Amino acid sequence: MLRTHIIVFVFTALILAGCANSANAYPNPEEETPTSPPLPTSPASGLPTLEGDWEIKMTHSGGIMGLLRTIQISSDGKYTVTDERKNQTVSGKLAANELTKLTEVVSSSKYAAPSGPERMICADCFVFDLTIQGNDTTLTTQLNDISLPESGLAPLVSYLRGIIDKALK
Repeated sequence: MLRTHIIVFVFTALILAGCANSANAYPNPEEETPTSPPLPTSPASGLPTLEGDWEIKMTHSGGIMGLLRTIQISSDGKYTVTDERKNQTVSGKLAANELTKLTEVVSSSKYAAPSGPERMICADCFVFDLTIQGNDTTLTTQLNDISLPESGLAPLVSYLRGIIDKALK
């Protein structure tokens, strides 16, 4: 009996440890941030340039609860957020400072493609399917909780998750 309790405790601790880092990792897009001019996008960033017409789409799925949320934002600031589990769709428009912040986050990101088999081995992790379509090129990538930090896109994913959370409240 004691052995069963220990096994259950260890298993639960391992699951919770894998999820513990996400609580404060996603800032609120409403928080005041100093405005600064957009940073120029360097070809070394590996990301499309957000000039003219562009679009960003992210699907956030997985985890123990089977999350399935999508956000799609266009260059005019219009967005659509969908939560498939709740059968909820919200449309809106980002405030000018939120749109500026989004373009700054993209332009300051330095993308590094995940490599190695460890990028796909992640039981109960969140998965992020991200597409950034600029006027010059398109980036499509799939990241998870393990590959996200080294991808250079954690700030972007975090900002998009903040917009999703705000829209679905």
